[in-house]
Amino acid sequence: MTEVEELRPVPRERAILESFFTQLGMFSFDRAKDYVEKEKDNSRSSGASGAIWAALLAALAHLAAAEKAYHNMTFLGQKMGGQSFFSRKDSIRTIYTSLYNELRKVMTMGRHSQPGSASYLEDLLSHLSEQLCHFTQARMEMADLYEKMHSLGSQKSINSDELVTTLEAVLHKYSSKCVSVYTVTTFHHPILGRVEESFQTEVDVVTQLLRCQVQVSEWHFLPALLSLHGANSKLTAWGQLFQRQKETRKHLFGGQSQKAVQPPHLYLWLQRFQAALLAKFSFYFHEALSRQTAPADMRALTARTTPDYHGKISSFIRKHDASNVSLVFDNRGSESFQGHGYHHPHSYREAPKGVEQFPAVVSLPSGERPLTHWPNVIMMMGDRAAELNTLDKVVHFYDDKVQSTYYLTRPEPHFTLVVIFDGRKSEKDLHIAAFLQEISGSLRNSKPFSTLKPGSKG
Repeated sequence: MTEVEELRPVPRERAILESFFTQLGMFSFDRAKDYVEKEKDNSRSSGASGAIWAALLAALAHLAAAEKAYHNMTFLGQKMGGQSFFSRKDSIRTIYTSLYNELRKVMTMGRHSQPGSASYLEDLLSHLSEQLCHFTQARMEMADLYEKMHSLGSQKSINSDELVTTLEAVLHKYSSKCVSVYTVTTFHHPILGRVEESFQTEVDVVTQLLRCQVQVSEWHFLPALLSLHGANSKLTAWGQLFQRQKETRKHLFGGQSQKAVQPPHLYLWLQRFQAALLAKFSFYFHEALSRQTAPADMRALTARTTPDYHGKISSFIRKHDASNVSLVFDNRGSESFQGHGYHHPHSYREAPKGVEQFPAVVSLPSGERPLTHWPNVIMMMGDRAAELNTLDKVVHFYDDKVQSTYYLTRPEPHFTLVVIFDGRKSEKDLHIAAFLQEISGSLRNSKPFSTLKPGSKG
């Protein structure tokens, strides 16, 4: 047999691989799995190349099933046990570990061929299997992170900085080199292009959203805006993959219809997490944003956020005849603080002192903080700090001198939500306490983490 005849089948195998990974990159997991299983059944190859090819096709079918479980987050909260490889309620780490071992076997099969006898196909399959081993390891680390994020959903506060550090470490670990501004992963073969791109997009989006969470909580306007915009751009581009795909469904009584492919749970969760951050961003930077448009337009824009904090608080003020609701930022110890919105990094402003260390992030209904009440608010923030720092306590105080009642709660370390009423109000007013706990719990933004698991209620 001539060398040309030996190489002739390679383009077909390469085309099969490219088609498989294209489908995988477009989240068509079932189609990709069926495709390689059919190819494995129809494979007529013999010898060493044929054995490696059949072994890789079997591993790829398992990869498609693993990717489906991963993207649909069905592994979260599941316990080990059961019977078959993919029907048992197993941990995603066990699934990818089994897949890793399969791929290692394919890789060594190619390397253990007789010296000088390994064909181009064997070298290619061995090389791809090695890179897919790196990919499965990266997936395991990301799955571990999602497990951790899901477990944080019930906590009062989340250290998003720590999660960002973990994500950056994962991306760094599986990056072989940098080309210009683009990171190249350790699974960068052109055939794996769609899978690599999908992985990088996912990690970038999650990183930017978690980074945004940190930046909003530190009241850093521009960095938070850039993170939110970056995540939105990548999510939009990612979503176009689903819009371009059509799924044909045959009807029971004849005929057929086409509908867009449903995005996996992970993508939908990232969209919801971004929406929650957008709502919080719109509330924390309401004053800076409202300078850019008319009041009516601003109300219309914030009404589209979920939840609409500005609308909820305005409605509460009208319903309960509250004098004022303010979100107070404690900027003590923050050397970079300069006030609402964006400030040039080289602009100088004297560090705030006294009551100016406690600006109102938002103050409704007038937009101006109630100056006569501010000393009382600051005093209570200090005197009742231990109670407020539990993050679920509503503090009550009545000042006989100004004939006003104050309710305070702390959604997160640097922010305090304050409701002020004229006259005396009961400490046991359940409606006021429930409202403060609802807004405060929502601003904490830990609920989206609990909804990582499909079917969970946030």
